[in-house]
Amino acid sequence: MREMHKAMPVIDVRNAMIDSYNRYAQGLDSKDWPMVRSCFADEVFIDYGSISDPTGSPDVARKSDDWLQILQGVINGFDITRHMITNHRPVISDSELACSAYLMADHVIFQDPAVQLVSPDDVVTVVGEYTNWFEPAGSGLQICRSRLVVNYTRGNPLLLGQAIERTALQGHS
Repeated sequence: MREMHKAMPVIDVRNAMIDSYNRYAQGLDSKDWPMVRSCFADEVFIDYGSISDPTGSPDVARKSDDWLQILQGVINGFDITRHMITNHRPVISDSELACSAYLMADHVIFQDPAVQLVSPDDVVTVVGEYTNWFEPAGSGLQICRSRLVVNYTRGNPLLLGQAIERTALQGHS
């Protein structure tokens, strides 16, 4: 792995990892799906525990376009999301390009979109930790493997199902 990125200074590799997390969060929150897609290699291993289990094995690579469809099927059903990814801890070695970071993500469905006031029933917050593994791509890095460990959720977890239903009713993912 080092051979593929040794031309990049370590600080540039570190920054590329953090930039990937930032683009991913911004893309999800703005529903800019090309931006989200740009974060991933063409194939990716996804292990988000019970969140991704129904969509495929974490030991089998999937097409990133397929994973994007799953993300859209959930995120598009929320009125707003805010993903905060912090405390980045990169590992840059001859055999590994990886970075772990904390996650706190609010997912909101407003009772009345004209009144953007959130009660505890209108939000579900997911708190956990991402670890992404990267491979060089062009002048940057792309995620080739992603793991999310959810530490806890708070708020109304039923909103996740409601978001999926809303997306389905909108007729797109």
